[in-house]
Amino acid sequence: MRRTLLLITLTLSLLALPSMASAQTMKLGVVDFQAALNDVEEGKKARKVLETRFEEKRMGLEARRTELETMRENLEAQKALLSEDALRGKEAEFNTLAVEFQQDMVEAQQEMALMEQELTGGILEKLLNVAQAIGKEQGYTLIVEAQAVVFADDSLDITSQVIARFNTK
Repeated sequence: MRRTLLLITLTLSLLALPSMASAQTMKLGVVDFQAALNDVEEGKKARKVLETRFEEKRMGLEARRTELETMRENLEAQKALLSEDALRGKEAEFNTLAVEFQQDMVEAQQEMALMEQELTGGILEKLLNVAQAIGKEQGYTLIVEAQAVVFADDSLDITSQVIARFNTK
């Protein structure tokens, strides 16, 4: 913790020194890659694929959840009518199905996260390359990701430039 704080302070100090010496030569930019990912055409297509796949998974899991709830309600209603062995057997069956359902829910979440990473990883890399190209062409000293910044003036935001350039390629 102490080392991290020291590194942050040192980094900020180093960044401040050049700006004090030559404030006119420092050009900063900020890019919101998440917003860019959602706004570029390729990102919109990837999002649509993800949403479609997510909806399919959700519908299947929702149907199974309804089945489990119905099974639980039936079990509760039949409790007084069933023998002890039959009740234990039905409860064991219900518990097995409930555990399988929970495992399938976790598996579906992991699958969706992996699919999102696969679909968006390449797009994010391309967006990064576009931001770097803009930085070199326009003489930026530093371009940072918006989510890593506590505050930045709107005039520093080059996200729209990155989106426009990405969509033209």
